[in-house]
Amino acid sequence: MKILIFFALTLILTIGLANAVDITVENYYPTPVEAGDYFTIWIKMTNYGESVAENSAVRFKQSYPFLLDPGEEQEKVVSKIDPRGASTQRFKIRVNKEAKEGDNNLVFEYKDCSGCIWKEKSVPITVIEFQTMFDVVLQELTTEGVFIAIANIGKNPANAITVSIPGQEFFKTDITSASIVGNLDSGDYTIAGFKILPKQQGIKERKELFVQIDYTDPFGVRRTIVEQVLLSPSALSKTGMDLDEMRTRGGARQKPSLLTNIWFWAFIILLILIIGKKLYKKFKKSKR
Repeated sequence: MKILIFFALTLILTIGLANAVDITVENYYPTPVEAGDYFTIWIKMTNYGESVAENSAVRFKQSYPFLLDPGEEQEKVVSKIDPRGASTQRFKIRVNKEAKEGDNNLVFEYKDCSGCIWKEKSVPITVIEFQTMFDVVLQELTTEGVFIAIANIGKNPANAITVSIPGQEFFKTDITSASIVGNLDSGDYTIAGFKILPKQQGIKERKELFVQIDYTDPFGVRRTIVEQVLLSPSALSKTGMDLDEMRTRGGARQKPSLLTNIWFWAFIILLILIIGKKLYKKFKKSKR
């Protein structure tokens, strides 16, 4: 009986020495990671045993807010890790856009050999929301141009904002296509004006006007967002016209016609004749 116990303890100790693989996070980038974006993490598998670890493995475990895209390898198997040796495996992880800011647990499972039981380890990953969100609306359409309101509806500030009208199917810009509007804190808004022309005449239904917003986030990263507003190309016929040209055209429409001129002068002549006749009668009476 003592011999059996001795062999059992020896076997347990031997397995414990042989199967002593552990995992740690070597690095992850970017740090911190951004909600709605990707990051890469490197998992280091270290063999602390006294013998070679064969077919040890590490795999990603689905754990909100982290997920793998289809086609990404979930499990990595290492055929051989020498005693006191290590192997580093790389995973590309996506963060749910609704992830809460702060530390979120990313879970991995690992085992020492092909027949070994999976063990689990949680890794804290710091998530932060770098980007902000914008609400873009058509504010006003006048003879001077199209005025677009841009509001920062996110919780982060946006710095060095440039608003531009990129090349597109139905609209083009006259004179300038970009406007620097400065910084917008959360809840602030600004208005950018452009002289926009239709590329095609006669289109009455509203089309999407694409508006590009470039800004710098709080970590100094330059970002681009493209929003759209609905606008009728036919409504731009007057806004695309030069104001002086419009005044000239407006003045031309106010000029009297030829017929109006004839009646005007006929009235003047008749008035002169009537007045002249009365004056002539008075003159004759005074002679008597």
